[in-house]
Amino acid sequence: MVTAELTSTMTGSWRPEDLRRAWVRAYGAIWVATLTSAVVVGLSGASVRALVRHLLGLHLGPEWNPAPSVARVFALVAHNVPIAAWPLLLGVVGAHRHRLARRIADILVVACMIVNVVPVGATLGAAGSALLPYIPQLPFEWAGLAFGAGAWVAQRKRALTVAEGLTVLAMTSGVLLAAAALETLAVPYR
Repeated sequence: MVTAELTSTMTGSWRPEDLRRAWVRAYGAIWVATLTSAVVVGLSGASVRALVRHLLGLHLGPEWNPAPSVARVFALVAHNVPIAAWPLLLGVVGAHRHRLARRIADILVVACMIVNVVPVGATLGAAGSALLPYIPQLPFEWAGLAFGAGAWVAQRKRALTVAEGLTVLAMTSGVLLAAAALETLAVPYR
């Protein structure tokens, strides 16, 4: 009797392990897209790598990075949180309720991931290992991006409650704060 009640309560509902699984899949997909674009650009030849460096305005060197400051950390957080967390709003607007809306939301979430991830991978392919000292924050940024994408995947069943959404937003903000601190303090600067 208790098992049947628990099972019926859980059917069609969102569970923390759903978000965890969705986050792991999103995080893996983000890294696959990053590394795939890095390999494609890296193997494309010197002229393509030079073109990518030019198009993306890639300048490596301590003189290009601002000195660390708390204001810089918060500016990076303020920039990155909306990019990573907007998929939380898809449940608020009811995108999970209609098939077409779910498809459109899926496309928007994937497009957001591609627009943010592919240029980083291309830059990595164009600059090679010389870029690594300038991106120590990348695992944390990708974790924050994956929280947003994972939240949408979990919300496809039902919208998150306000408490669940705020928890995901707090986790996203926390990892992006760590990323911003690393990007500000751990990269070479003059």
